[in-house]
Amino acid sequence: MSRGPLRDGDTVVLVDAKGRRHLKSLRSGHRITIRGSIVRADDLIGCEEGAVAGEPERFIVLRPTCAELTTLVERPAEPIFAKDVGAIVTRADLGAGMSVVEVGVGAGLLSIALLRILGPQGCLTSYEIRNDFARLARENVGRYYGRPANWRLVVADAAAGIDTSGADAVILDVPEPDRIVPAAARALRYGGTLAVYLPNVPQVERLREVLSRGSGFGLVETIEVFERPWLFEGASVRPAHRMVAHTAFLTFARRLPD
Repeated sequence: MSRGPLRDGDTVVLVDAKGRRHLKSLRSGHRITIRGSIVRADDLIGCEEGAVAGEPERFIVLRPTCAELTTLVERPAEPIFAKDVGAIVTRADLGAGMSVVEVGVGAGLLSIALLRILGPQGCLTSYEIRNDFARLARENVGRYYGRPANWRLVVADAAAGIDTSGADAVILDVPEPDRIVPAAARALRYGGTLAVYLPNVPQVERLREVLSRGSGFGLVETIEVFERPWLFEGASVRPAHRMVAHTAFLTFARRLPD
């Protein structure tokens, strides 16, 4: 992740007076147009994050967070939202230098978050069965993170086998994760965490049934995470009318000795 003054080629978020966010790229000599307002990239290159630019409308300019990328990047499938990523990261106890396997990369937005967390000493292996998703994920990781040497993207069905062993965590974001449970068990170290993201109850029921019968996993739990903004307008303090409620069920299990 970049630090310091904004540079030519940086991806930035322009935030307007109403808090609306616009994902753009800074290119020397380029003019960004938003609703008729002009932001000149050359006015921003070399400035610190938080600079204000644009005429007549003014925008605060920052590098995007992972949470902002999740909602702003165009994607062919529903992403794992920041509220769920946070739960996965903390419940799987992920940190710098760890080895993680991800199955189902989508647009690569979770991959970006994981690479930031694992750092250059960690290792991320991502499986994606669809060539178009894998291509998009590779493009997005390159555009919004870089070209990490510690990321391996495998286009294959992980149910046929995961060519990694001793992983600290395996994260599944696929419609039928129960098919991948045996391969995940072989890939994980004892004590490692399986994390599964599923939108529907019947999918969770099938997964829990598989995990309950000699799968090599125990301590299984399933949760939901809700995110509700609050509004502060003078003396009025109240919850927002809209919230990010159900996006998925998160199921976690620990790899135990057979």
